[in-house]
Amino acid sequence: CTPPPGQKATSYAIMIDAGSTGSRLHLYTFSHCDPDPKALPKLEDELFVTTKPGQGLSSFKGDPTAAAESLRDMMQRAVDAVPESERGCTPLAVKATAGLRLLGPKQSQEILDEVERWLKIEWPFPVVEDGVVIMDGRDEGVYAWITINYLLGVIGPDQPASAGTAAVMDLGGASTQIVFEPIFDPVSKDKLAPGDHVYDLDFAGDNHVLYQHSHLGYGLMQARRAVHNLVAYSHVWLSAPKGKLVDWDNLTTKDKIHNPCMFKGEKKVVTLDPPGRNEVQVTMEGTGAGFEACRRVVEVMIAKDAACDKPPCAFAGVYQPKMGEVFAAGKVWALSFFYDRIAPLGLTSPFSISDLRQLTSDVCAGRKSPAWSRFKGNKEAMAELSDRPEYCLDLTFMYSLLSLGYELDEERQIWMGKKVSDVELGWALGAALAMIEGHLTCRA
Repeated sequence: CTPPPGQKATSYAIMIDAGSTGSRLHLYTFSHCDPDPKALPKLEDELFVTTKPGQGLSSFKGDPTAAAESLRDMMQRAVDAVPESERGCTPLAVKATAGLRLLGPKQSQEILDEVERWLKIEWPFPVVEDGVVIMDGRDEGVYAWITINYLLGVIGPDQPASAGTAAVMDLGGASTQIVFEPIFDPVSKDKLAPGDHVYDLDFAGDNHVLYQHSHLGYGLMQARRAVHNLVAYSHVWLSAPKGKLVDWDNLTTKDKIHNPCMFKGEKKVVTLDPPGRNEVQVTMEGTGAGFEACRRVVEVMIAKDAACDKPPCAFAGVYQPKMGEVFAAGKVWALSFFYDRIAPLGLTSPFSISDLRQLTSDVCAGRKSPAWSRFKGNKEAMAELSDRPEYCLDLTFMYSLLSLGYELDEERQIWMGKKVSDVELGWALGAALAMIEGHLTCRA
């Protein structure tokens, strides 16, 4: 092994993903055995540790000390795994995602400040500059793009420009990101319109001009909330012509509201909080009306027909070049909740948009439908479906996002995964690579 001048053969980096549903620590071990200073380090190992579900930093609203302490067990695992001689040179960063942003600036900043103070006092690793922050949605998507393209071996100094990069669609709890490298016909005058969606990435000596956008409010949990709000609003609105006017502020869990996106007869208490209304809790009861009925509600919240000031737009009035024109041949990777909800049901990667539509239609047909015969003998699928009354809603949202929102045609292939080469996908590795490509200082 011949590392570049001034570089050790092995280095470590710690990236903590403080997500809306829990925190996850990634400890990466890199080797530097290429004497070329521009060469990307090789990932040798990853330690992956999580907090208990539901222990995201945002769940400790008003208690910054408890938020910091929620990371203790993970941090101890990291200390145990890094050789003592290397701890002072192992950079550490915490990047919180959209969930913490929803607490508001004062509460979220108090948590971040306490986490940073605690990490610097209690642990041996150097916290990098601006190391404990709410990550900009722009960066979240781009780091995920770096991760997957690094693991697929299509970025870096050795790659021909024609290799073609993969697009990333990452579905979190509070937001969804899309990142891809559009290819415009050199003969046409079309090019990427200027704006915040343009990300000039200089990585490993190459320049990539990426389109990226983070759609806040279009993560899976926020999409569920929006659908429930719509269904409840419709219930209240329709009560007047029936002569039984329902007052929103008087809604309680005793009120049963029929929901076409839930399985027939199944109930769930949900919190409603549409803008301009007080937060209330009601009981949703599924009608089992099926895919098309659920889709009609979901497509309203996707807002395909919102005013588009700078065409073409994907949805919610957001500019995006059409993927069918500027990314017709590239691979599309769907991450996070896309994988968590689709893979256990037996759909393997790659699958077409029409395969996803069929799966969604079958799930929405309900537990007693003949369509569910496809899940018989699949214990994982039956376990997943058994305790999620909103499975139809989740899949309908995913299908509508890809098909209506991003305008992927029915035969377009989608790759999905939790890992590539046994490494966790998502933005954490990309952020760690960008971190170690920067200027790092060891802790005295």
